[in-house]
Amino acid sequence: MAEMVDSSKDLLDTDKIIQRAVMNIRSPYSYDQVYNSIVEELKQPGTQFIREGNTLFIVHYDHGRVGTFRALNADTALNYINSSWLFIKACYDMGYDTLITEFYDPTIVNIFRTISKNPPYPEMGYNVKQSVDGWIGTIKLGPDRDGEL
Repeated sequence: MAEMVDSSKDLLDTDKIIQRAVMNIRSPYSYDQVYNSIVEELKQPGTQFIREGNTLFIVHYDHGRVGTFRALNADTALNYINSSWLFIKACYDMGYDTLITEFYDPTIVNIFRTISKNPPYPEMGYNVKQSVDGWIGTIKLGPDRDGEL
């Protein structure tokens, strides 16, 4: 496990965030496989990423106002929650109404729970289901809007 770095004291460069996050992901795949797939993912056309502190959020448009994302965290727990709150707000402001993510660590559900107690927008909510490989989280960011991004 890689040590988390408090972003209020030290901002890591993007590669260091990826490296530390990969060391902490509870993935069935090797470090090299996960790291290389993330590096390739960041190069894909249309990939957006938002950095908050020492957390990198990677977003892909899916359809309508729906996107998929992953979070790569190298920050402290409190900063990760705050960064996630800002990320949800930013994605809704960018036009997304729903985001979907897959993850392996069930403690990530605590982030959804915490943010839903003080959501950035009304009607924000989430649903988490266990899958064969881990967990799938669907986040409704705020009130639904018509049209596409």
